[in-house]
Amino acid sequence: MNKQQHGFTLLEVMVTLAIVGILASIAFWNSSDMLENNRAENYLLELKRNINFARAKATSTDSLIVVCSGNTTSIENDKKVTCLDSWNDGSIIVFYDSNSNGDHNPRRGDRILRVMEEVPDNNQLTFSGDNSLIFDASGRITSNPGTFIYCPNKDNKNNKALTISQSGTAFYNGDTSGTCD
Repeated sequence: MNKQQHGFTLLEVMVTLAIVGILASIAFWNSSDMLENNRAENYLLELKRNINFARAKATSTDSLIVVCSGNTTSIENDKKVTCLDSWNDGSIIVFYDSNSNGDHNPRRGDRILRVMEEVPDNNQLTFSGDNSLIFDASGRITSNPGTFIYCPNKDNKNNKALTISQSGTAFYNGDTSGTCD
């Protein structure tokens, strides 16, 4: 006599539930932490590349090179820009400083070398030094050194830091407990 069984065994049900549980955890995984980490790290590494470029350009051309935050719309309209007081406003700009009066703002005819993207909304960038980095022909900065802190959210989670030394060297520090307040 051959009995036909209808239904599932306990083992089949447990394997099916385990697979569904794994798939559900992957589907509902919160990746915002990872995205914030990546955004902060990528921005500071791009800033480090621009600072290293400015330092190398200053030494190779025997010129003053300035890195500061400025408004890009004035570059497009007036072909000049003013360094802003906050690194969080505008785009980071690298340019030759041909001013003899020391105000370190590009004028018509100054050559802008690089422009970074603006800091995205709901993110902040602060710097504990001056509102501009000025590299002399030796590659040292004539302004005050400090630390950049990039905050990808308001709760100061996933903050990253980049330190600029007096010698003009940029060091990526990674995670920091520093805040953008």
